Amino acid sequence: MRDAAAPCEAATTGTDRAVCLSLVTVVPLMEGFPPRSSWAVLARSVAHPDVVTSVRPLKPPLRWIDELGQAIDRMARRTDFGGGPGPGRVGALAVAGAVEQHLGSVRMAADVIIDEGDGCPAAWRKNFVLITRLHIALLAMTVDD
Repeated sequence: MRDAAAPCEAATTGTDRAVCLSLVTVVPLMEGFPPRSSWAVLARSVAHPDVVTSVRPLKPPLRWIDELGQAIDRMARRTDFGGGPGPGRVGALAVAGAVEQHLGSVRMAADVIIDEGDGCPAAWRKNFVLITRLHIALLAMTVDD
């Protein structure tokens, strides 16, 4: 995932911020696809159950890429991209490519809010639960000042 983070880091160049991108947890999808469990149960299977505070399914599933890209562009405080896609979109596409190279096509996705308490101070945080045909993964991106 390190190579996929490079475009995200480029999006924040000049903003004095550090980008951390990771697949925090990847577990096999034991119940087959599509999963029969609720989104809350699925999210808690890849994050500590006590810290998942909200799960918002994303439809269509590839919407997570757009949301990640838009969040990066907002966080980088850039608005003029010369008519092309912003650096956040480019970074999000690179992340999606890396995830799918390792896990397969993302077939379901959700935006997840995780209450880290004081254990993970970050200026900005974005978490996604990604479901492929065989895996459930928690993708986390944090940005520190």
